[in-house]
Amino acid sequence: MAGTETIVLPRADQPTAHRPTLERLKREAAASGRPLEEVVKRYATRVAATSSPRPTDFEGYDPAVTEPDVTIDGIPYAELVDLGAVAKAEGISYEEAIDRFGSQSSDSRVIDELNAEFPDEISGVAYVDDGLRVGFKGPVPTRAIESARTLPMEVTLVGGKGFSTSELRRAQDTIVSWLRSRPEVATMMAHPDDETGQVKVTVQPRVMPDDTEAFKRGLQLPQPDNPHITVEVTISAEPIADHLR
Repeated sequence: MAGTETIVLPRADQPTAHRPTLERLKREAAASGRPLEEVVKRYATRVAATSSPRPTDFEGYDPAVTEPDVTIDGIPYAELVDLGAVAKAEGISYEEAIDRFGSQSSDSRVIDELNAEFPDEISGVAYVDDGLRVGFKGPVPTRAIESARTLPMEVTLVGGKGFSTSELRRAQDTIVSWLRSRPEVATMMAHPDDETGQVKVTVQPRVMPDDTEAFKRGLQLPQPDNPHITVEVTISAEPIADHLR
């Protein structure tokens, strides 16, 4: 992507997550020979039982199917349960899943702060591999680098993308509104790609044309105000759920 700058903050230089309770539970699991996932669940259940209102206070409460509403080292227990599924899907240990992905709740605070401080500059925020990737329309702001340095993971900051997420969403809204007004369109679906600056649209015509390229031209789609944002239209003969993704 021409004109972009990339700043990588390696994980080795980032702060280490402080998780004393989980570290103690890891030692307990190792000493007892029980899986860490089981030890964490027992701990969460025990904490919930001593700190929450009595289960009988809630109609329909079933402790066998209700996850303990507790937080361990800043990570909600429900998220720790999800990390068990992540571990299986990724083919890694539960311990590694916690180490790699357990900071996402606290990370969201920093991400929210960046979105609030740079609403017209943020251009895509996504978890990639073991880290976080944050894009910006223009140069990477110094404040964004300072905030990113507080995260316990590798962070890649990409500047000069030429468009913001808010601009991309507005372009999508304009295109969707236009297509919904076209009588030749039966159903459609659209979603923005923060990485490429492209609005991807799939259209099902009421009558499938012989010449799909001519049909696309006939739609007379409004062009985005920002030339860095492009539109890709795909014609489908199959019905499409008319919604935004």
